[in-house]
Amino acid sequence: MTTRLMVSAVLVGVFGSLAAIPIPYHAFCSSLWLFEMPCTKISSSLVKQIEAFSPMIGCDKCHYQLVSATPVILKANHTSPDGLQAENITFTLNPTIMASGCRVSGQSISLGFTSLLDDGLNYCNLYNLLSSSGLTSSPGFIEMTNEWACLGYGLATCKV
Repeated sequence: MTTRLMVSAVLVGVFGSLAAIPIPYHAFCSSLWLFEMPCTKISSSLVKQIEAFSPMIGCDKCHYQLVSATPVILKANHTSPDGLQAENITFTLNPTIMASGCRVSGQSISLGFTSLLDDGLNYCNLYNLLSSSGLTSSPGFIEMTNEWACLGYGLATCKV
């Protein structure tokens, strides 16, 4: 009897602790970029690009919408032209110790329960905004991401 109680307690402990481990059901991308320019300039460039990629302006393929913008955090949404896919996008900007440098972290997370390997969709959501705004060709631009932080990164073929 004591053995059964002990085994039951162990099983409840194991399976109960597994329930606390979050299992990702959404494709995502987290990336980090370094720039040799002030965060205010990067923020304004990204806001302008998000607004330029709005369907309200006439960009039928883009479908980005600015949700909020503070000096430190930009939030936007992206939807596919057919409306079947949607992602939340967040850019967090922090000054670096380099003179007037900025560290930008970006996240794009699919809202629907999709395959975790999204062929780079979430990576392209972030990269398209950076490249279209000209930030990827700015002095000191460095991108730090990989397949672990950005599922589908290696498969990405980004086109606006």
